[in-house]
Amino acid sequence: MVSAVLSASQLGGGPTMITIGADGLAVRVTLPLRPLTLSELQRVKRQFVTVHKKAITLGKGAAVNWSEENVANQFAEYMADCIT
Repeated sequence: MVSAVLSASQLGGGPTMITIGADGLAVRVTLPLRPLTLSELQRVKRQFVTVHKKAITLGKGAAVNWSEENVANQFAEYMADCIT
């Protein structure tokens, strides 16, 4: 997903649909008007993983839907909140 977002950000910002995975899952993301860097996206991905690991540790992970589509949509929302 990070590489798909990186490619899409080079084309311009705003709401856009990206396709990820072998099955062609489409995810709506809101990109900033400036191009993103790989290191910036990797940092956001690490933060996202850390937040979800902490939720599992605290016992809140049982109610989470771990499907590929749900995780991709959650990451897209998290990324939109973190990157301005």
